Amino acid sequence: MAKALMSLGRKIELVQRHKAEQDTAVAAASILARHEFVTRLAALEKQFGMEFPKGASALVDKAAKEFVTKHGAEELKKVAKMHFRTALRAQGLPEPPKVEWRKSSN
Repeated sequence: MAKALMSLGRKIELVQRHKAEQDTAVAAASILARHEFVTRLAALEKQFGMEFPKGASALVDKAAKEFVTKHGAEELKKVAKMHFRTALRAQGLPEPPKVEWRKSSN
């Protein structure tokens, strides 16, 4: 479990915990967040007249490129996280180099 106190005089305690969904409040928040995500995604699909697959896959890349073709790169920020590689690929922009990382053994 990791704890951190916010700076600048704030008194909020942030607790990070593995398998936090075992806490009923965390599980409920997760359900509500997922519902909101799915609801808003469906609204975007209706607004732009196309399917937006979830996750990261070849289907997501294909949909992103199709979106840019239909609606233009300037509209992509309305439906995509622009700092993700998918958005860069959809616009034909170069991707940053991949960084190797390993989980700490602590």
